[in-house]
Amino acid sequence: MGKRRALPAKGATSDRALAWTYGAAHGGKTLLWAASDLYFTFFMTEICGVAPLYAGLAIGCSLLFAGLADLVLVRWVSDFRSATGSARLQVWGALASAGALLLFAAIAFLPPTIRLGAGIVTLFGFRAAYALLDVPQNALLALAPSNDEQRRRLTAVRNAAGAIARTILAIAFVPVMAGTRPDTSFLLLVVVLVTMALGGAVMLARITPERPLQMVRTVPGPARAHDMLYLTAMMAVLTIVTTIFGQVEPYLAMYGMGGGLSAGAFLGTVAAGTVLSQTVWLRASDRAGPRSLLGWALAMMVVGSGMLVPAPRGVLAVGAAAALLYGIGAGGVLFVLWSGIAQLGARGDALATIGRFTAIAKSAQGCAIIAVGAMFDGGFARTDGHALAMMMAAATLVGAIVVAALTWVRRGQRDAMLT
Repeated sequence: MGKRRALPAKGATSDRALAWTYGAAHGGKTLLWAASDLYFTFFMTEICGVAPLYAGLAIGCSLLFAGLADLVLVRWVSDFRSATGSARLQVWGALASAGALLLFAAIAFLPPTIRLGAGIVTLFGFRAAYALLDVPQNALLALAPSNDEQRRRLTAVRNAAGAIARTILAIAFVPVMAGTRPDTSFLLLVVVLVTMALGGAVMLARITPERPLQMVRTVPGPARAHDMLYLTAMMAVLTIVTTIFGQVEPYLAMYGMGGGLSAGAFLGTVAAGTVLSQTVWLRASDRAGPRSLLGWALAMMVVGSGMLVPAPRGVLAVGAAAALLYGIGAGGVLFVLWSGIAQLGARGDALATIGRFTAIAKSAQGCAIIAVGAMFDGGFARTDGHALAMMMAAATLVGAIVVAALTWVRRGQRDAMLT
């Protein structure tokens, strides 16, 4: 009698299905957020004719409001602290976010005199609605998996899916914004985005397993508070860095890369680097600690952004290589920080932990957008490719130094998440 074939471990198939479904849902959610991240400033300044300072203030303040909305949400939704409860809530959030984003996309068809006011109202509406989608779906990163290894795998899938979504939008940026009817093209694009986000959220709600709530804290209270402080501080700094890079990126693509194919390829390669690197970062996490991974990731971001400064205008190979290296590094940073906060959230009150984490990130993003808008309005040459590259490289270098200092301060401390 032959050997009996080994059966797969119980739950393996459902874990795989959860990972793919969560990735699809996060990709759909990222499409909505990336549209606001990559397109909104350029859309308001170049298509709607709003002054850069006012556009930056409107979008930046809406992000500060989004951070506040996250904090309000975690205090309001005490009945949605389970995995299935969070999964249901993010469906309603997807529906509300879809409606708000469609309203924002329609402001280009309004008279110029009321576009700024309409943009502010619809932006704030989108930020409030997005909290209902973002916080509970992010909390599932901690609630749905059954152990930390699965959380790291889900983080890698999540980051890859999000980067793919950004790649799609980056590639579509030039055709949408440089066409003969960018207002209509943007509205049609948003229709596609909201459809994908809604579909992903519904699928995730249907497949999310119920997990018993974690009642015992395995990390001491003070150590957990310190971990939360350092993770959120690093997230704030790196969000400012990546937001400055991301806000300047479309201008560098259009005015520093010569437009057309070079611009689209440059935008897409940054996100592609994040996608391609997730498997590498996941495997590396089995052999190296998060502090080491973070160091390598920061170094890649610094070198990649620095390569943009001497890169000749319109030469695709150099710009693509720099963008790819930066994207790989950014992917590593995302992997370390999000897997860290997922593990921390799994040890108690995931919704509140991750809600505060995203609130800080959105607030930092808002401050960065306001700063970039003020610089552009204050005379900074947003059509000078070399000056734009210098800004991106300098911001990345300063941010990397600050985060490296934070990891050095936290080194070797017992129970620290980043050692």
